[in-house]
Amino acid sequence: MRNTRIRRLAVVVALALLIAPVTWLRSDPEVTTQDLVQLQPLGVAQPEGWPASLTLEGAWNVANDNPAFGGFSALRIEPVSNGLVAYSDRGTYAHIPRPPFAGSSPAQTAALPRDPLLRDPQDIESVTADSASGAIWLGYEHHNAIRRYSANGTSQFVQPDAMAEWSTNSGPEAMVRLSDGRFIVLAERGDEGLLFADDPLTGGEPMRFSIDPPGDFLPTDMAQLPDGRVLILLRDVTWALPPFASLLMVADPSAIGEEEIWPLTELARIDEAGLRENYEGITVEPDGTGAATVWLIADDNLSQLQRTLLLKLHYVYAAGKQTAREAQSPAGR
Repeated sequence: MRNTRIRRLAVVVALALLIAPVTWLRSDPEVTTQDLVQLQPLGVAQPEGWPASLTLEGAWNVANDNPAFGGFSALRIEPVSNGLVAYSDRGTYAHIPRPPFAGSSPAQTAALPRDPLLRDPQDIESVTADSASGAIWLGYEHHNAIRRYSANGTSQFVQPDAMAEWSTNSGPEAMVRLSDGRFIVLAERGDEGLLFADDPLTGGEPMRFSIDPPGDFLPTDMAQLPDGRVLILLRDVTWALPPFASLLMVADPSAIGEEEIWPLTELARIDEAGLRENYEGITVEPDGTGAATVWLIADDNLSQLQRTLLLKLHYVYAAGKQTAREAQSPAGR
């Protein structure tokens, strides 16, 4: 156990040096109302070990000259434009056109209004939405707060008592509004979860539970599948360049029990040399046939040594559902 802690600490120190604000960090980030984005396709094949139900359909490096572009930790699909909206740990967001496309296209990077009640940094780590009402919820690290934007642009936020003891850099890292109106929130430190019976801004006391991912993986985001289950994106810090490995797991919200471990099932690992990055955002787009497109985006920490990678996956969830349930275990194996 002591050797594991030492290894983990060494890797974290190496990561801190990688993203430290020195010469390789983009300086003087300024938000512009519109800037151009280019997609650079990655020549990577289907990763080994992935199940037949999961296919890599595309992978791109998202390039943009705006120094404020990047650092994305959350992702959603905009129903009006049908494009992607990514939210960053600097309180900005960007409308990214759906790939593939030729040449350049406007990314429309902008900043959310700074809230005087929340000190800087206003670090957005998670997003979820209700397509019926148009409401959007954002999870803020450092403040352990959840902000709701209504369709008319007004907003309110809450700092739930159940999240008060979470450390400033541990959550709400992953959050999803389920189709039945409940909310799941996971702390980044990986062992705490909350299940709200309704909108967290209503003030209800959530059910507490925990998760036990394999190894040192920690949750970074999640999204719901049409069959009710949830795809959870997790990340580990490793001895590699970039120093990350990612993991997709599947879980059934109906299996959440108070003060119990939520059973997780491993779906696939993303640790191929050409794909390895700091993936922190996930969103799911159903196609109505028992399959869905899964989009992942990486947080480049606004570092010149990292990339904003965008992955497009095709997941036949109906075919993989029975296999996943048979393999469920609290340890995720």
